[in-house]
Formats: sequence, C-alpha cells, structure tokens
Amino acid sequence: MTLRPFRTLALCITICSLPAISPAQNQQPPATPAPTAQTAPAPPAAQAPKTAVPDYPEPRTLTFGAYYWALDTGLTPNLHGGSQAPDYETLYDTGKPRPAAPGVEISVPITRTGTLNFEIFEARGDGSQTAPVALDLFGQLFSQGDPLASQYGLLASKLYLDDLLFPHKFPVAKFRLKSLWEFEWVHMKSIIDDPLLENTSSEELAIGTRQIFLPVFGLAAEYQLTPHILARVDISGFGFPHKANVWDANATLSYRHGSWEVFGGGKVWHFKTSPNNTEYLVDTLAGIQAGLRWHWSL
Repeated sequence: MTLRPFRTLALCITICSLPAISPAQNQQPPATPAPTAQTAPAPPAAQAPKTAVPDYPEPRTLTFGAYYWALDTGLTPNLHGGSQAPDYETLYDTGKPRPAAPGVEISVPITRTGTLNFEIFEARGDGSQTAPVALDLFGQLFSQGDPLASQYGLLASKLYLDDLLFPHKFPVAKFRLKSLWEFEWVHMKSIIDDPLLENTSSEELAIGTRQIFLPVFGLAAEYQLTPHILARVDISGFGFPHKANVWDANATLSYRHGSWEVFGGGKVWHFKTSPNNTEYLVDTLAGIQAGLRWHWSL
C-alpha cells in the first residue's frame, strides 16, 4: 500500500492550520520621532546707545556784542535839493566821517531755526568848504563864496529776524542759506553855518533832520569751516523809485570758543531819505569792522 495519498493530506492539514497573516501585520509601526531639544528664543540684540547730535555746531545763546567800524574817510554824505525845493539847495561833500563808528548788538533765539537780532551804530563827521553858488540850505541863505562849516550825526538801527531757509534740516549743513526780515530806522542831523560869523545864533544855522522807517528784506549765506569758525556773507535792502531807500552788505569771519567770540570783516551801508522834500540826504559808509561777542547759555 503506497503512502503518497497520506503525505499529500498531511501537507494540506499543516498548511490550513497555520495562522492567517494580515497585510497590516507586514507594515512596520511608524517611527516615533526622536525628542528634540527646545531652542530658547534669542535675546534681543543690544541696541547701541543713541548719541544726541546737536542742531548747530555751537550752542545757540543769548548774545551781546560790540564792534568797531573803521570807516573809509573818502566817502562823504551829500545834501540834495528835493522835489519841493524852491531854489538851489544842493551841497556835496558835507564832511568826512570820523574814523570810528561804534556799534552794539544783541540777539536771542526764538524758534528752532530763527534768531531775533537788534543792532545800532553811530557815525559822525565834519568838514569845511566854500559855497559854490548861492545856497538855501534848510531855510538858511548863504552867498556864493561864503565859508561853510558842516557837521552831521547819524544813528541807524535795525530789528530783524534771521531764519534758516535752506537746507531746512537738522543737524544743519555746513552751508546754509538764511532769510532776513528787518525793520530799519535811520536818523541823520546836519548842521551848516558860516564860521566867520561871530555870536552865531540858531537863526543863522542851517539845521536839518531826516529820518527813514522802512521794512528791509535780505539773504545771508553761512559756511561752517570748522565747529568753531564760521564764514558769513549777507545783503539786505528795500526802497521804491523816487522814494527813500536803504541797503547794506557784510562779510565776516568769526571764531567762537566757549562763551566768547571774535569776528572781523567788511561792511558797506547806504541810505537815501525821501526826495519828496526840500532837501534830502544820501550817504554811503564803508570800511573794516572788528568786534567781540559774549554768549550766555539759556
């Protein structure tokens, strides 16, 4: 009897008795991610301390100043007959100015960009000549050939705002342009007489006064050469045709250290009173100026 059928049956029973293996059992369980170390947030970067940059190289202060203006004595005031003159009332070269024309000034900052300034100076002069023709000066008659002695005094002042115009940024640039808004007052008095007359009374003197009240506008250019050295040029003026006018120009170089400042340069100043009068005065003064300023911190 052969055993082949029995072997085949035993093999079938063995296969059927094996446990069923599901496809899920063949899949590997998902890998658990390895725990990662938590990274602490980076501390904020340390900020560099802010440095306060001043608006101007030198602090702005209440300032008092005085200057000496050495005048060119070759420039003399002239007296002209105006539109109301009934006869000849012109006299040229009424006197050389005295060399010294002292002045004082004061300034105070009123805004971040603007400074209010006040300036006043005085000039005097005298001269002598012979009347070129018969003259009628301030109502006093002089004959041709009369010796004439003349003297005059001039007082000029202005109140003005010096304000930053360009570039309008802070800290201010080395080069800056400023606007000037001024009101100017000029007072001039002339006295002319015949020095040969003895016991001269007020009735024998030719005395005249003229004044100017005008708004004035201008520009100033500054360049900061170093934190302590400033170069400045300014010009301002105003007037109408056939009316009073006034203008002036300055160029200075100043050195400031601490509370003290020294400055020097050139100055030209001109005025003409209104021609709509019997006489009017015209004068131009020019020369070298030097001065000293004291700064008081506010």
